[in-house]
Amino acid sequence: MKKIFNIAIWVLLLSGMVVTLAFVSRKEASLPCKSLDIKIEQDPDNFFVQPEDIRKLIVQRGDSIVNQPVSTVNVPALEHILNSQADISKAQVYLTVDGEVKVDIRQRRPLLRIIDKYNDSYYIDDEGKFMPLSDKFTSKVLLANGFFREPYNAHYIYTIKDIEADSSLRDSTIVDDLYELAKYIDANEFWKAQITQIYVTADREIELVPRAGDQKIILGDISDLDDKFKKLLIFYKQGLNTTGWWNSYSVINLKFKNQVICTKKEIIKS
Repeated sequence: MKKIFNIAIWVLLLSGMVVTLAFVSRKEASLPCKSLDIKIEQDPDNFFVQPEDIRKLIVQRGDSIVNQPVSTVNVPALEHILNSQADISKAQVYLTVDGEVKVDIRQRRPLLRIIDKYNDSYYIDDEGKFMPLSDKFTSKVLLANGFFREPYNAHYIYTIKDIEADSSLRDSTIVDDLYELAKYIDANEFWKAQITQIYVTADREIELVPRAGDQKIILGDISDLDDKFKKLLIFYKQGLNTTGWWNSYSVINLKFKNQVICTKKEIIKS
């Protein structure tokens, strides 16, 4: 009898818990959303997304959020629509127990801006994804232009990883090389500040345009980047420490292994 009594007590307790949880659940479901809190991971160099843009987007798709019942807030649908926006890297939406809707946004960070020979222009971000230009903000990033045809419409469905993994894509494009070069430059604060432009010649050779000095820096291709930039750094240090030497050369050629070939500027006599 004692065993049966104990079992009956546990059944009653469990039943009470189920009823209580069901009541609390119904109460929470009818709880109105009291606010929409939007937080955007700030990047001092990029301002593609603002809280008012997110609010406007949510309202446009028919959700008022504030004052509507918590049970009617479709969190997966909200995350999907936000993550499908071109300027957003990742969006997370969640509800608090007191009826607040939280939205956390991480913007995409452009690494490189492409302008091909037909003036088709777009970004490649730091995750190797293609990103259209924004009509709200222009990011001041490394520029790549010259004699190549790389339209956005031919690439946006891929990532740089997709291109590098597919030989048929890799052999027909130069954007993967430009991205790898931009990533290398971005990782070094000195080169990030010094190199402003990547130029592709008609022979598909890569040249660099520096911020300081008017020399043309011939890289050739992206092989042996460490070696090439070490040679360039030696040139810079010597040039900065030698009076008049810095402005004596018009071309710095880094293409060849273990050597730097410099072309002196022509002196025009009057």
